[in-house]
Amino acid sequence: MISIPLSDQLTVSADDLLQQHLLILGATGSGKSTSAMTILHGLMEANQTTMIIDPTGEYEHLPNAVVAKLGYNAYIDYEQLTGDDLNLLFGVTDTDMQEKLTDALTSLKLQKNIIGQPGIYAKLNRTWQDFEHDMQRLYQYPQPVDLSLLPEQLRQEFAVPVDNFDLIGQEIDEVGFRKCLPLIRRIKRLTSQNRFQQLFHMPMTSDSKIETTDMQTDVMYLLRLFASHQSDHKILVIDCSLFADNLAIGKVLVSLLTMALLREKQQLRRSVPVTLLIDEAHRYLMADNLETTGIFRIAREGRKLGLFLMLTTQSPLDIDPKLLGQFGHYLVHQLNTASELAQLPVLQSYEQQIVHETIGQALLAGNNFATPQLINIQMVPEMNHQTATPKFFLR
Repeated sequence: MISIPLSDQLTVSADDLLQQHLLILGATGSGKSTSAMTILHGLMEANQTTMIIDPTGEYEHLPNAVVAKLGYNAYIDYEQLTGDDLNLLFGVTDTDMQEKLTDALTSLKLQKNIIGQPGIYAKLNRTWQDFEHDMQRLYQYPQPVDLSLLPEQLRQEFAVPVDNFDLIGQEIDEVGFRKCLPLIRRIKRLTSQNRFQQLFHMPMTSDSKIETTDMQTDVMYLLRLFASHQSDHKILVIDCSLFADNLAIGKVLVSLLTMALLREKQQLRRSVPVTLLIDEAHRYLMADNLETTGIFRIAREGRKLGLFLMLTTQSPLDIDPKLLGQFGHYLVHQLNTASELAQLPVLQSYEQQIVHETIGQALLAGNNFATPQLINIQMVPEMNHQTATPKFFLR
């Protein structure tokens, strides 16, 4: 049994603490990150696989950390993006438009890998029989497509027949296509940005210098590696700090990463337990289409795959009730308002303890802990992370 010392007086099993997911709550500066580091240190010492999605770069100096800093020494390979990934990336929520964008990506893959020519895959005056034949041959994609061609390819996806229904289309439905114009503007704006190109390892379209390392790694490869093997006492830190100024892209990044990790775990024949910490999770929680996001799906589906979620956030009010209900255990640092405590009925009778907690104190509660316990979290000095509040000083 893997045990984690939370305090000088309390050691808990990893199974009891994490198998129903763990939510770490508390006002800023109350000790949430320290609690998370204590737990991760116990897992790392026992050679249990751990990962951190780090929004601010505060964990890059942890001992034994493998740091993948997106946009610097790591990237997301755009060639591996699925149609669903593209819809998330470009903010497509309309079902019909999602289908068109997914079809456009497939068409570009056909043109590059089956037709073997640059440009778009014409659907005007192409027979359904020829298209199905091409699709049957599309079983691998050795040549990357050019995402800048998506707008032009999208127009072909609006091809419609007139009097010959053996053809995919004889003319373009211009009225339907005009509904794509906001999406096309988003595609062109994003794919022309250097940071976007660097993040997804796309060909650079300008000479603007972005600081990177010569050695860059596909972060999806690292996810696959850590998801399938014991980690040799290492922690994978995925550092998103270069995009901390853009919460919209941050939400997309986290959902892409969590969905990719979930897919990896679903496909593995041999699996190891993986604990994923998402720090400051309130930055990344999507209000729209919650049930399709990576965080929610891991919370709902991860346990049977050996994928356990640990979130830190400042308030239970940050968490949608449907997501909050997926957590079986809580480590609650100081909360200051009645409305926050009202979100956690199991802790209603402990309101005074929670309000008056000092830094580093937390109430451990949940399904495997019949009586909530107030503990002083044990700090692990070697797991120091850069979260100290700057002090005021005299000039």
